[in-house]
Amino acid sequence: MFGDVMKGRGRDNNFLIIRLLAATAVVVGHSFALSYLECLSCADPALLLGMPVPVHSLGVEVFFMVSGFLITASGERNGARDFYLARALRILPGLLVCLLLMAFVLGPVVTSLPLAEYFSKGQVYKYVYSPLLIFKDAQFVLPGVSFTPRFHGVSVNGSLWTIPLEMRMYLVLGVLVLVARVCRWPMAGLTLAALVIALGLHTLHPAYGEYPFKLVVCFLAGSAFYSCRAVIPHGWWLLLACAGLFLLSKGGRFEVFTCAILTLYGTLYFAYCPQVKLPSLVQDYSYGIYLYAFPIQQVLAGAMPWAGPYWLMLAAVPASWFAGYVSWELVEKPALAMRKRFSQAVSREQLA
Repeated sequence: MFGDVMKGRGRDNNFLIIRLLAATAVVVGHSFALSYLECLSCADPALLLGMPVPVHSLGVEVFFMVSGFLITASGERNGARDFYLARALRILPGLLVCLLLMAFVLGPVVTSLPLAEYFSKGQVYKYVYSPLLIFKDAQFVLPGVSFTPRFHGVSVNGSLWTIPLEMRMYLVLGVLVLVARVCRWPMAGLTLAALVIALGLHTLHPAYGEYPFKLVVCFLAGSAFYSCRAVIPHGWWLLLACAGLFLLSKGGRFEVFTCAILTLYGTLYFAYCPQVKLPSLVQDYSYGIYLYAFPIQQVLAGAMPWAGPYWLMLAAVPASWFAGYVSWELVEKPALAMRKRFSQAVSREQLA
């Protein structure tokens, strides 16, 4: 069972490479939407392989599934203060730095407006604070800023829309953990109930039938998977069964559903296969890649109007990885170190 495999492996898992691959998949998929001109003869890799969703959607869904799995583990291990401190230090510093760079560096460089007029617009400041207001939709337009003539040409780092949704799911999970502790109810029952309700809404109610609600289902599916880890087998035969179920449903109304099952089980099965060793210098750049890939692609597309999606991804993937490395080293890693210092200070205070 997954629970037994997880106990045996501890931190010896493949989540790092999964996150890096998912972030890179988002860069690859967005290249088709962000190139200067649309390429009608170009095809998304996932769609070419017969998947019902494009590769960038697949990457985002994997992010939410893995997040639901790992964040539920963190919620069950930690108290509310430590849980939300860890989440805040992991998400907010990198996000805030990125928003400031977009609004006060990239925007002034690209805008067609005089700088005085640009900075007089409330839209600039709303751009910075709106993604931090997790119960409101973020704004991803800056005054006078446009990169390409395409639909997404005026969307400044539009991929950030998923981060407020992710933070909402942290709040939902925190409530589930609190209810489980106060009422002494099993966490597995609560996460399964939440997943069933979300699936029902996603399937039956038109308002919840597409994005962003599908990502809510992905997060809760990962959460329920972790909560039920003691009764879910970790076996290649079950992976083959999921693949067979997906193939049998091809072209039918359940194709997207069976694809999500295969994606969830396949991702977590691989996570606890023998570890794929990466060079020791490779750290978790996935968040930084996700934060900066979209604007990097927009700038490259504007600078290379002749380049199609394949040229764009060839330039954008290494540039995004470099941005992820810089974000990790200068912002994310120091922020996570603050949590360690805070925890040590708390421990010393308790001992005193």
